[in-house]
Amino acid sequence: ISLYGQKIMPNYQDMQQSKMFVRFLYQFFLRQVMQKRQWWPVVILVIIQFVLLVLQFIIGMFINLFAPMNISVTQNNYFMMGYMMEVFIQVPALFPHMFIGFITGIISLIMVLLAILNGKTLVAILALLNGFLILTAGIAGIYFVLSGLSNNALSFLMSIGFIGAVAVDFGILYLVV
Repeated sequence: ISLYGQKIMPNYQDMQQSKMFVRFLYQFFLRQVMQKRQWWPVVILVIIQFVLLVLQFIIGMFINLFAPMNISVTQNNYFMMGYMMEVFIQVPALFPHMFIGFITGIISLIMVLLAILNGKTLVAILALLNGFLILTAGIAGIYFVLSGLSNNALSFLMSIGFIGAVAVDFGILYLVV
């Protein structure tokens, strides 16, 4: 191999070290995730999701207690994006609340994937239930915002999704640990 007229040969020792590093990464990460009894990634994801759900609960209670209810938006915003941006301006705490919900949904999908790869059907079903509850709370939250933060039934549905997701998280931890 030549570069600018100079011959460059890869160092044999560097190649061996890089092969050892790749082998280490494979053994440490992929093999542990793929084996049936290696559940530490799921445990870490459940703990992260639980912390995020508690944070989301706190932000949601702040919005419930201190945000102006029955907010109105101008008639110019017929599209969802314009409406949501105007609501985010009126209730700034709503954006991190929705972002955390999106992240918890992604975490639940990753938990489903890991449970399927590990071959544990009951954990996969619980992770699917977890994702369904988070999705239910998210859809109810979007409609709650579209109602002007005034529909109590949708607020109740969000709380049921939250409580159910926390309970399922504990169920997953019980089965895995």
